[in-house]
Amino acid sequence: MTTITADDIRALAQSNDADPALAVAPDGVILVPEAAAADGHIVYTKTELRQDYGEEITDVQAEVLAAGLTSQLP
Repeated sequence: MTTITADDIRALAQSNDADPALAVAPDGVILVPEAAAADGHIVYTKTELRQDYGEEITDVQAEVLAAGLTSQLP
């Protein structure tokens, strides 16, 4: 089973790439620099993260978001 962690969420939040996103790839969850070019299933983008939580995300929010996203994975 693939699991998204709070560390994945924090990495997404801290990424300075153009359009970063978390994607599910054959070897697990990866951070991709451009969501549009990702070779995998996009789970969550930094744009969505900013819309949902603003510029800062707390540790508790990262944990809750990671759990929620993991529960939505196929």
